[in-house]
Amino acid sequence: MTSPLSGVSASGGPGCHGRIDRADDPALPPAVLVAVHDDAPPGVVREVCAGAEEQGVPTAILDAGPGADDAGRHAASESRLEVGVGVGVDGAVVVRHALVPDAILGLDAGASAADLRLLGADAARIVAGLPLRTVG
Repeated sequence: MTSPLSGVSASGGPGCHGRIDRADDPALPPAVLVAVHDDAPPGVVREVCAGAEEQGVPTAILDAGPGADDAGRHAASESRLEVGVGVGVDGAVVVRHALVPDAILGLDAGASAADLRLLGADAARIVAGLPLRTVG
C-alpha cells in the first residue's frame, strides 16, 4: 500500500507508522514526526526515517507545506517527543525541537543518502539525549 507521497510506503519500515492524520492519536506511540509535502522526493523521506529507526526511535509522517523549516517547526510542535523533521518539496531537510527557537540541524536539497540517514539518526539521538554525529 502506498501513501499519497509517491513512492513512500504507508508502512515505511518496521519503525515507521506511515502517514498519520492526527499526531495526538492515543494509539500512536511517541515518535519523531516527519512533516512532508506530497511532492517531496520519496528517497529523502525514506533515508531520514531509516536513520531515526536505526536508533530505535519510531517515526510517523505528517502532511506539510512546501518549506522544510516550517514543516519541521510544525512536526516538532505536534510530536510528543518534541522533535520533528521537515522535508521540503525541493528535498531540503530541517530538524527542529519544540523548545528551541532555531533549527537544530539542516541539509540542503541534493544531500547524499548517507547524510540524510545520519540526519535522521541525529534527530533520534536528540530524543535519546545522545551526542550528535552530524556532518553539518
